[in-house]
Amino acid sequence: MDQAAPKNLQDDFENLFENTMAGNLVVSPGGVVLRANSRLASWLGHSAQDLAGKRLSDLLTVGGSIYLETHLAPMLRMQGEFEEIMLEMRHSDGGKIPVLMNGFEQRDAAGQPLFLRLTIIRASNRLTYEQNLRKAGKQAREALATVEGTLLDERETAALREQFIAVLGHDLRNPLAAIDGGMRAIARSPLNEQQERIVSLVAATVKRMSGLIDDIMDFARGRLGGGIPVRLSETDLSAVLLQVVNEISGARPGRRIEADVELPLPIMCDGPKLAQLTSNLLANAVAHGSPDGPITITARSTAAGFELSVANTGEPIQADAVERLFLPFTRVADGGKQGLGLGLYIASEIAKAHGGRLWVVSDETRTVFTLEIPV
Repeated sequence: MDQAAPKNLQDDFENLFENTMAGNLVVSPGGVVLRANSRLASWLGHSAQDLAGKRLSDLLTVGGSIYLETHLAPMLRMQGEFEEIMLEMRHSDGGKIPVLMNGFEQRDAAGQPLFLRLTIIRASNRLTYEQNLRKAGKQAREALATVEGTLLDERETAALREQFIAVLGHDLRNPLAAIDGGMRAIARSPLNEQQERIVSLVAATVKRMSGLIDDIMDFARGRLGGGIPVRLSETDLSAVLLQVVNEISGARPGRRIEADVELPLPIMCDGPKLAQLTSNLLANAVAHGSPDGPITITARSTAAGFELSVANTGEPIQADAVERLFLPFTRVADGGKQGLGLGLYIASEIAKAHGGRLWVVSDETRTVFTLEIPV
């Protein structure tokens, strides 16, 4: 039993050395291969017998051989071992084989080296993985830099645009107010027919300019992050909506606007803002609806809240236009229409400020804008 044990151990060592997924080398202190297993030999295109007697440096590429002499040899002298060193070995056909090499120097009782054991693992897959990882990391960093640069440019552009609009809207009010005050003073004096016509024309222009400035200021408030401010209170919205209808009808006596408003109870809302929203929707229907078709405004209290709709006949809105209809500075392609293209955007922002939503459905029959505000 005692005599069989060493033989079994020797057999186990031989089996482990030869039959493993790794390549194995035994190298003399002078750097000469004493023994190699068949797996490593097959990787390098040799037989195990061919490798015996070769110098370890001859099995490495030039770079690997230099690294062996300048780094690994000193490391072995100091530490007696090294782990997972990436090197390239040479195939018999001249090709390069990336490997991970582990080494342990066996020494005698006096500390002198007896031989070096090397365990070698092919690193092709790992190398490819690391290369792909580095490439992906580089691409991600480049993409991040591009996105950050784009965001910075967009922020700077947006900030400049919004500041410009806010300042412009504010600074226009003062001279416009002066013009309006001057025209009112002139209107109190006796005027001939031509002078009255001029004063009326200037007054109408001032009113239009004031509306444009209001739109610009609402746009600036909406885009500066806080949204359009609203002041909620119990409001008799029926009276507010009918007043808007009367104003639009008076300005466009040739258009038929039918109002169907049933709001028996006050609504918690910002009355002036909803009047502005309704005015924008009616003005849009007048501008783009069929000239001889009716415009219908309907308002109801529902179990869910408040619902308002404005409908007109005429050409349907194209599907691609619907997608951007509530974006700022969007206008239907019609050279005869005036305005900044902010009306529907501001109406949508007013709806959002009330916690509601505004949407449109358009087909060959009619176009309907619907506002829904929850209780």
